Amino acid sequence: MDDLQQFIALIPKTEIHLHIEMCVSSASYNALMDKYGIPHDEKTNALTDFSKIVSLQSMIESFFFVQSFFREPEDFLLVVQDVIAYAKRNNIYYIEAFASPSMILNRGVISYDEMFDVLIGGFRDAKKSTGIDVRLIVDVSRTFGPQNAMKNLELTLAFLERTKTDGILGIGLGGQEIDHPCADYEAVFSVAREAGLHVVAHAGEEVGPQSVWEAIDILKAERIGHGISSIQDPKLIERLKKDQTPLEVCPTSNIITKTYVSDLADHPVRALFDSGLNVTVNTDDPILFSIELNKEYENMTTKLGFTREELLVLVKNNLMATFLPKREKDKNWKRVQEVIGTSASRASRK
Repeated sequence: MDDLQQFIALIPKTEIHLHIEMCVSSASYNALMDKYGIPHDEKTNALTDFSKIVSLQSMIESFFFVQSFFREPEDFLLVVQDVIAYAKRNNIYYIEAFASPSMILNRGVISYDEMFDVLIGGFRDAKKSTGIDVRLIVDVSRTFGPQNAMKNLELTLAFLERTKTDGILGIGLGGQEIDHPCADYEAVFSVAREAGLHVVAHAGEEVGPQSVWEAIDILKAERIGHGISSIQDPKLIERLKKDQTPLEVCPTSNIITKTYVSDLADHPVRALFDSGLNVTVNTDDPILFSIELNKEYENMTTKLGFTREELLVLVKNNLMATFLPKREKDKNWKRVQEVIGTSASRASRK
């Protein structure tokens, strides 16, 4: 086991399904509670008690609760600090992460530009000092409806026009999947694509395969967040295999929210991978679910029978599913090969 852990720790990694707010440490939340005089009561002391989460809805409620601690723009520097610390612990050099402005904006305390000026500037400075590159995908959120999502997109486009930053890659559709079908957001995604933004969507996390069909056919999503209900539809499996649409699979998250699976041994990630799909492995909400990327990869081997060569295929899938230019992907994969050696070379020929 020690050898496996060392092997995983050695691999330079990317991650493409990560919510930055759920990387924030308990120490940072305690600092915010002290700053704003928030009582350290039973609720606030249970910030990372994922045993209380029994569904995607309860996870979202916990997500909104922790967002309420951010009350001034500079508070988001704690997010930057903790995301970078998380990346260092897991040997992650590049992240495409979700940032969710809806609840922050609806509270009316912090503006979109204030929030993202701090985040983009913080991650830019962190890259200079650490070499870790974090790019953002704005979660326009299905929880608050299509009108709110379009407003988030408009704010994103205005921010990009003002700043000319490359720190925001595009938009994503997260939030409550039940009763919020992808089709409702067709106009939002159409405008985003026309503006040259990348588009991704959570789908098939708590709703059946139809949600994934809508994400790829209606939203034209370039990647699917979770997508685990795809295993129920052989035609969808063939479509995903043909197109090699990346699935951002988050095994521990799926187990804790319990919609389709409650035990890792029963998770469809193995079947999806064996079916030839473009599977990537991610954490979703590390602090909320008490999981980190190194441990997710370890679980792939110890609980689901992935070999070390297959782990490297997953690592490569994740890198190649990023929105980095091809030359950057090739350079980074060469770096993995140099670090790992012959095992990575075998994986590159799969």
